[in-house]
Order: sequence, then structure tokens, then C-alpha cells
Amino acid sequence: MVEVGVSVVAKLAEYLVDPTLRQLQYLFCVGKVTRNVEIRKEELIFKQGRVQERVQEAINRTERIDDEVDNWKKDVESLIAKVENLEQELKAYNGCLRGWCPTWRRYRLCKMLAKTTNRMIVLNTKSDCFNPFSHPTIIPDIEYHTSQNLKLFNSTQMAFDQLWEALKDDGSFIIGLWGMGGSGKTTLVKEVGKKAKESQLFDRVVLTTISQSPDIRKIQGEIADTFGIKLEEESEIGRAKRIALRLENKEQILIILDDVWAKINLEDIGIPFGGNHQRSCKVVLTTRRLDVCTLMECEKMIRLDLLKKDEAWTLFQTHANVSDAAKEDVARAIVMECKGLPIAIVAVGTCLRGKGIDEMKQMLYRLCTAKEINVDKGVTDAFACLELSYDYLETHEAKLLLMCAIFPEDRNIDVEDLFRYGMGLGLCRDVDSFETARSKVKTIINHLIDSSLLMRSPKINKGRQEYVRMHDVVHDFVLWKASKEHPIIMVNCIEEFDKLIVDEALNDCYAFSILLQFPSQVQDTKLGFLLLRSSELLDISHATFEGIKGLKALIMKSTKWWSKIELQPQSIQYLSNLRTLRLQDWNLCDISFVVSLTRLEILDLQGSEFAKVPDGIEKLSKLKLLDLPRCKIDECCYKVMGRCSQLEELYVSKHFSHPRNTNCYEYLGGSTANLLKFRRYNLEIGELYGRDLLFQNEGTRSLCFGQLNISLLGAVFKDLAQRATIIKFYELKGRSKSFMADIVQAIGGMNELTTLCLETCWEIEYIIDETTPHEDAFVPRLDELVLIDMHFLKQLWRGPPPFSLFQKLKRLTMFDCSQLLNIFPEANCNLGNLKFLTISSCPKLTSPFPVSAAGTLLSLMELRIDDAPQMKFVFGEEQDESHIELRLLEYLKLLDLPNLVGICSGRYCPRWPSIKEINWRNCPNLVCFYSPML
Repeated sequence: MVEVGVSVVAKLAEYLVDPTLRQLQYLFCVGKVTRNVEIRKEELIFKQGRVQERVQEAINRTERIDDEVDNWKKDVESLIAKVENLEQELKAYNGCLRGWCPTWRRYRLCKMLAKTTNRMIVLNTKSDCFNPFSHPTIIPDIEYHTSQNLKLFNSTQMAFDQLWEALKDDGSFIIGLWGMGGSGKTTLVKEVGKKAKESQLFDRVVLTTISQSPDIRKIQGEIADTFGIKLEEESEIGRAKRIALRLENKEQILIILDDVWAKINLEDIGIPFGGNHQRSCKVVLTTRRLDVCTLMECEKMIRLDLLKKDEAWTLFQTHANVSDAAKEDVARAIVMECKGLPIAIVAVGTCLRGKGIDEMKQMLYRLCTAKEINVDKGVTDAFACLELSYDYLETHEAKLLLMCAIFPEDRNIDVEDLFRYGMGLGLCRDVDSFETARSKVKTIINHLIDSSLLMRSPKINKGRQEYVRMHDVVHDFVLWKASKEHPIIMVNCIEEFDKLIVDEALNDCYAFSILLQFPSQVQDTKLGFLLLRSSELLDISHATFEGIKGLKALIMKSTKWWSKIELQPQSIQYLSNLRTLRLQDWNLCDISFVVSLTRLEILDLQGSEFAKVPDGIEKLSKLKLLDLPRCKIDECCYKVMGRCSQLEELYVSKHFSHPRNTNCYEYLGGSTANLLKFRRYNLEIGELYGRDLLFQNEGTRSLCFGQLNISLLGAVFKDLAQRATIIKFYELKGRSKSFMADIVQAIGGMNELTTLCLETCWEIEYIIDETTPHEDAFVPRLDELVLIDMHFLKQLWRGPPPFSLFQKLKRLTMFDCSQLLNIFPEANCNLGNLKFLTISSCPKLTSPFPVSAAGTLLSLMELRIDDAPQMKFVFGEEQDESHIELRLLEYLKLLDLPNLVGICSGRYCPRWPSIKEINWRNCPNLVCFYSPML
């Protein structure tokens, strides 16, 4: 009984005493509570930073963050804000006798603050348990394609309404929209698809283009991309089954097949047909032919009529803007002759914009007296109107438009390809240089775009090439026009070449592109342009080329670029009129045949392998462009290039191993003035083991030199460097401690330089020093500076601050500079244009900037610093107090900075009103960032 009594008393004490002690703690142990809360808060802030890093990594992979993660982030932000508010209130209210006398308010604040500890512990633990953290983002569907400039006239509204009702009808599985080419079918179905998605009639809306020669694998790929499906099957049947499995779920899916020319089997693509599938998956197709709708067994067939009189006039005015009353009657008569076809109205209206009454009368006369065109019924009016736009073109503009038709339908056309092929076909015979010719080609392209005969393409890539596209109706018209007034153009032909020869189909052919084998003999053709693409051995060793001696441009591409296929092109030497020759990604072995091509202007051997650039190539007086990137050449090409005084453009990347590069420098340096005429060049010599650096600026003249001895610079090197826009030096030699004093001055200035990269140049200690006079006169346009593995670099400058040197600098990147102490040690420097600053692996760096230098960072948008163990503040301390205001800063990233205390010392108050993201990791001593607001 005694033991039971003791147990009861002990339990009673536990229930009574422990809560009492906790309540007393809230009154008398405020310091202990606040320290515990601060520890938990720092842990939570650290976890918040780690989660934000994972979020950014997922965003970079274009993934969607899981809702649980987003909710966690919101809870953390809310809890931290609550804790900080309670801390501020507790700090502001000390109670009686400076906190020694407890009060009810102080007790309440302390109790509320203590209760946040458990919540912070839960959130800390939860941050390591997200599963999943993110999800792959599905590629946008119809929203990606939707036109922003759609005008629904009354004539098209009827088709729109009929199409919308058909989509809502459960009895309609396949719906056909048919009408004349250029009448606006594609634009209309895109808008209907957008409405179907926004109104949630369908969960997913997919659009794919079929065209005249359907590519089943391409169509399957476009559908799979929209649904995020990986098609790993080799066969089309296997890929179709994979797509069908995805389409057979409970989602409501609309698939739009645009520009259908003949019957296609939906099941070959992977679109399930019949049964219960019709309830969940519908198909809309557009076509120019009613019989296609019948063959495809469309339940609903909807016709898109042409524009009515008043609608056609409104559309015409949008593009022609006829404001003179004297011209209006003629203009209205012209619109009547366009027969309500939108593409014709746009083309003619654009052509007449700003033209006088006489030109308009002439066009009206031509429209009224146009001869009947022997093309498919319904396309006649469109072709007649497009022909008038075509006839308004200058001769060289018409030639370039014809050349665009050589490319297959729906193809993105590289503007540089148009230039190189155009030079071969004599497009710019009246110019004095390739630079002028390239500008002329771009001017012509801009005019064709303004005339609605070409369109700009949204395609971009790392090289920033420009691309254009041709509307399929315009493409058809141009091919028809060529067949009437020019030799035939045959595009993407899939017939056997030898069969075409037997049928004499090539006799009047001027331009021809093919995917199959080259014939052994071609006789008596007018062929001027020939494009062949092959993934197999292409044997032309016995081809005579006797029948195509007039060939001006020959392009042969191996589509199997990763495995070089041998090609023996010696027979090409008999093509005496050849001006453009492109042999890409082949094993060519011997290219000595090119010395026989006396009219050759462009030689493009990108990605090919061969023994050497042959002696005698310097005698080709018309050769102006030589393109050898990614080539594997057994002998240094500069041995011969140094004698090619006729060249205007040369592109050479590294083409063999390091021991032979010394000879390249000798050959290039000994070429005296022969290479000084280059208008464009991209030259790479030496081993470049450093990281692959993608420059932000696109340069027309670039140098990339490894292991160059700067003390042996000759006239050629100096001239090339003086005119270069991009320069990269790797392992620079020659006892150069200051880049400006010992290199730039030795070269004589780099007035065109916009981007400079120095990598593993261990002799350089300063970019400039006190011996460099007027540094702005040497590199006046520098806007990007990259310094990588500069082991002995101590400072960017020594001596008086270079106020003007960095005035135009927009991007500064520094990696692995182990001796660097600071970047901008003095305030008297102008950094007003600096937008992006990246610093990484600089172990001795204590502070990049003085506080007063922050006032010049008027354009800074991104600041990234990592792996700088000695850095205490981003902006170093100064005697005078100052405010740090980075008005445009959006992204701040701080990683692996163990001694970092803050952006600046406590005496200063940093502000960044535009900040979007602050990301830090492994910064254990980081206190706070202060207020981002003004």
C-alpha cells in the first residue's frame, strides 16, 4: 500500500510540477526559450535554402514542383515571419525593471514563441521526406500553336460554329474541314482547339501536320511529345501501340490532323478507331479536297467558304491601307479579282501598300486578263493572285524564292544555306565581296517576308542561325511557276534516280533533291542544283557527270554523321561549272580533285575526314569561302591556307592532335599578308582542354588559340587579333604578366573585341597595370570577360583605377582563380553596364567590391558566388557609411561560403526592390539579408 501511495504521489507531482515549471520558464527563462527558437529557426532557414535549390534544379529541368513542396514552402515562410514578429515584439517589450520583473504580456509572447518550436521541428523533418519532389512537365499542346491575330469574319464564323457543335456531338468521331488552299483552315482549327481546351470540353488538344508526303514517325513523335511519352520502339507499329495505350485512358482528347492530302490509316499512327474509343478521342482533319473527307469516313464534313465582299475589303485594307479616295475604286476592283481568298488578298494587299494609282491599274489589268492556270480546281484564283505578287519581284528576288522551293514542304530554311546556294546559282553576280552578297541576300529575304511570300521561323539554336519558312500554298505555287517558265524543280524525290533518267524526267529539271543513290550516268540535263542525302555508302566513283556539266551547286550530306561513310568523289572534278560544293560528314580520303574546279567559290566540308588540303587550291582564284569545322585532317591545313590570298572567309576548328599544332602556328605566322583579306574567320589552333564555353555574343571573326607564344607574334596574328570580335587564349605563353601591357599593346589594340576568354594562362597576374596608358583605346568594345583557371591572377588591375576599361562590360565570369584577392579594390571604376557576375572557386577572395562601388552597379541583374572560403562580405567595409541599392538585381546565389556573414557589414543597409530569387547553401555564418524593399 505504501508503494502504491508513493506511486500516486509521484504521478501527481509529474502532472502538477512539470506544467508549473514550464509556465515559470515562460516568465523567468526567456533567454533560454529565445535561444532554442533561434536555433530551430536557423535550421529551418537552412532547410528552406536546400529545398529552394532543389526547386531551381527541377525548374531548370522543366519539371513541375509537387503541391506538397509548394505548401511546405508557404508554411515555412509563414512560420518564419510569425517567429520574427514575435521576436521583435518580445525584444521591444522588456517589461518592468528592464525585464527582471515578469509581466503577463511578456509571459504570453514567450509562450507563443515557444510553441513555434515544435512546428519548426516538424517542418525541418518533413523537408527530407518529399516523394515525389517534382514531376515532368508535359509539353504545351494547342496553346503553343494558337494565332494571336485571328479575325473571325461572318463567313468563317459559320464554319467555326459548325465545327464547335460537331465537337460536342457524341456521334461525331472524325470531323473534316475542307476548303481552298490559303483560305484559313489551319488558323480556324487552332482557334477551335484553343476554345475546346479552355472550356474543358477536352483535356488535351494535339495538333500535327500531315502534308503531301506523310512521315508517320514524325507524326507519332509530335503526338508523343505532347503527352510526354517516350517512344523507345523501333518499328512504327510498336510506336503506334504505345500511343494507343496512352490515348485509351479516360481523358477527353482532341487530335487535329492538319493538311491531309490523301487517306491515311489512323491506327498506323496510333489513334484508336471505333468502339468506345470514339467517346474519349476525336479527330479533326483539314484538307483542300472534299473527297479526302469522304475517304476518311468523316461523320461531319464542314466547308470553309471564302470571304465575302465587305470582309475581303476589310482584310485588304489591313495590309494595303488605301486612304486616297482616287485609288479606292481601283483597289476595290482588285479585291473583287482576289475572289475572297485570304492568302491572295494578303499577298496582293502587301504588294500594293504605298504604291501609286498607275501601278494599281496595271495590277487590275493583269488580274482581269490572267490566263487560265492548269492546276487543281479551287487553287486557280490563289495561284493567279500569287503570280501577280511574284511578277512584282525583281529578278534576284524571284530567283531566291525559287531556291526556297528546293527545300521540302514545312521545312525550316537556314538563311546561311540560302546565301551559299544562292552564290552557287549566280544570285549575287554584281557584288564585289561575300560580305556585301550576304547583306544583299538578307535584304532580299526581308523583302519576301514583307511581301507575305516567306515567313520568319521561330527556330533557334546555339549558333543563333536565322531561319525562314514558306507557306505550303506559296510552295506549291512556286513549284508550278518553275514548271511553266523555268526548268522543273523536283523536291524530296523518292523515285530511283536511274528510273527518272530512263523516263527522261530529268531532262528539263533545273533543281533536284533526292534521298537515294546517285546514278552511274546522267545525260543532257539542264540540272543546275543537286542535293543528295544518304545514310548509306554513296558510290559515285564511276559516275561520269557528263550530262550535268552545267551543275552549279552540289550538296551531298551524310545523315549518319556519327559514323563516317567513305565517299570517293574524284569524278566531281569534271563539273567545270561548279561554284558551290558541300560534302558534309563523309570520309573523303583524298580531295585533290577540287583543284580542277576552277570556278569554285564555296567549298564546305563540315565534319568530313580527309588526308590534307591539296596543293594548288591557292590557284582557285574564285574560291572565296572555305568551311572546315569538325574536320579530321591528317596534315595541318594552314600549310596551304597561308598561300590562299583569294579567300575572304575561312572557318577551321582544331583538326588533329597537339604535337602538330606547333607547325600550324609556324605556317599561319609565315603566311605574310595572304590572310589579311579575311572578312570573316573562325580559327581554332592548339589543344583546348578547358570547359566548353558558350559565348553570349555571336561573332563574325573569332580566334581560339591554345599554347600560343605571344612573344613570337607576327603580322598575321596581329592583324587577325586586331579585327577579331571573340578571342579565347588557352595556356598562353611568352612571359606575359599583364594582358593589356604585354599582349594587347604588342598586338596594337583590339578595337573590335567584344568577348575575351583567358583560360589556364598562368603567367598573367593582372589584366592591366600602371604601365598601360589609355586602356580604353585598346579594347573599347569589350562587354564580356571570362577568366578560367588563372592560377596566378592577383587582381584585375594594378595601379590607378581603370575608370573606362569596364565601362561597357556586361558579363564577368571568373572560375578557379586561386590567388585572386579582390576584383574591384577601389571605388573609382565604372560598372554601370555590368548585368551578370559569376565568381567560383576563388579561395583567397575576401570581398569582390568596396561598398562605394555598389553605387555604380546600376544594371546588375544576376550575382552568383560560390566556393570562396575567405569571403566575409560581398561588399567590403569602408569608413564612410553608405547605402547599397541594387535596383535591378533579380537573382542572388551564394554557395559554399563558410565565413560569409552578410552582403555587407551591419553599418550598411542593402536594398534590392526587383529581387526574384535568393538562393544560398552551406553558408553557416550568414545572418540575414536585410530588407529588399525601398
